[in-house]
Amino acid sequence: MALVILAALCMAALFLLFKIFDKRGIALLPAIVVNYFVAFTCGVLVAAPWNAGDLSPLALPVSVLGILFITLFYLTGVSTQRAGVAATSVASKMSLVLTVLAAVALHGERPGVMGWMGIVLALVGVLLSSWASGPPGARGAWALPALLFLGNAAIDITLNTTQRNMLTPSTEPVFATLIFGVAGMLGVGWLMGTRKAKHLLNPGVLLAGLVLGMVNYASLYFIVGALARSGYPASSVFPLMNIGVILFGTASSIALFRERLRKVQWIGIGCAIVALVLIIGSNS
Repeated sequence: MALVILAALCMAALFLLFKIFDKRGIALLPAIVVNYFVAFTCGVLVAAPWNAGDLSPLALPVSVLGILFITLFYLTGVSTQRAGVAATSVASKMSLVLTVLAAVALHGERPGVMGWMGIVLALVGVLLSSWASGPPGARGAWALPALLFLGNAAIDITLNTTQRNMLTPSTEPVFATLIFGVAGMLGVGWLMGTRKAKHLLNPGVLLAGLVLGMVNYASLYFIVGALARSGYPASSVFPLMNIGVILFGTASSIALFRERLRKVQWIGIGCAIVALVLIIGSNS
């Protein structure tokens, strides 16, 4: 359970860091680009890709996931700053719902009655927790959590499919490292296209990217550890982590940033937690 808690803390910390960047005026996209190169370096130090054998079969999924990673990470930062930590963390983590539906359709898994109840309740939770979020006048703030809900599900589904069908014991340790590298290179091209590459020389951006990258890699490290050594099946590990992210993210946003949630958002967060508990129960 300790590894599950550490993974949830790191994932919640990512949302809080984005909020801090906003408060400190840190340029978001350059910091994200630095983050991916830091995460890539951490991955290389743990398991070098050039020692993993033939990586060519992973070219397509790595490219797709690299695009999704940097796009969704940027949208996560924007959503955190505009819609708030609570709504963003709920929408991101409740993408589990679509992941479960994909597992049913593509891999023949069956959630059971409690699982289906959780899926329906989770959809309600995402809708309510994202409803009218953000400061008054922030038009379209609800759309950002909705995009994260769909985008993170696409990442989870692609990861799950690749894990089941393409990864080998030698390529599995370097899979995430390759994704980080592709995302970083795409980010550099994105920066050059928007003429923001000069921000990469800003000490504040470099420090922010360093911290973000280390936390980003640590979250993945603890997730892998939780799946391998927590004693829980994967179908329980992910919901437990998601509950932790929602609780830690919401509590921290209230304590640190004085975020004020509307009543309907509190109801949505409650629905999300109950939904995840039901999903856990269906896999017990």
